[in-house]
Amino acid sequence: MNIRPDLCCAAAYAALFAAAVWQSRRIGWLLAAVFCWLAAGFAGMWLLPRMLAPFSTVMLYAPQLYIVPACLLFLAANARRTDEVSYYTAGNRALPVRFAAAAVAMGLGHALVTGLVWLRYPEGMTPRALPFLADLILLQPVYWLGMQLLLMALFSLHNRIAARAPSVFGIRQIQGGMLVVMLAQAVYAVSMMRWR
Repeated sequence: MNIRPDLCCAAAYAALFAAAVWQSRRIGWLLAAVFCWLAAGFAGMWLLPRMLAPFSTVMLYAPQLYIVPACLLFLAANARRTDEVSYYTAGNRALPVRFAAAAVAMGLGHALVTGLVWLRYPEGMTPRALPFLADLILLQPVYWLGMQLLLMALFSLHNRIAARAPSVFGIRQIQGGMLVVMLAQAVYAVSMMRWR
């Protein structure tokens, strides 16, 4: 039997999302992710019939395509301002808030890097960088899970140093996470262009 680490990481990412939903007790978060999954699957069936469908391998490899928008909706719907300026809480549990904030930082960071590369298209190395960025979001669940766990740990460390509650997140935390993600993705794209 051949064990695929990338598929195991995609399953671990989905399990981490399920644990966050379970702790938050917000069924709307799960329903938003299922809706995004079905919408992406049906859009894929329309674009590439027989290749992209809700249960195709690409959709199973890329759970972040439908979990990240659901996390953005979770934070937007449940965020309540704390006494400190630009800090919010979205419940009393740490895992759902950290998971959602890290997912939003990763999704927005990737969208920003892809948008910046797209603005420069077709000049320079952008024709070669776009496929590597698409590969990073669609076919690298190991990267996505590892970077999300790193951001969650950084957010936890930041809250511990600042003596804030574990379920508090801030706009600056998400911006800092976006910066880390953008740097990692730029390094990945440039290193892949040099190797191939």
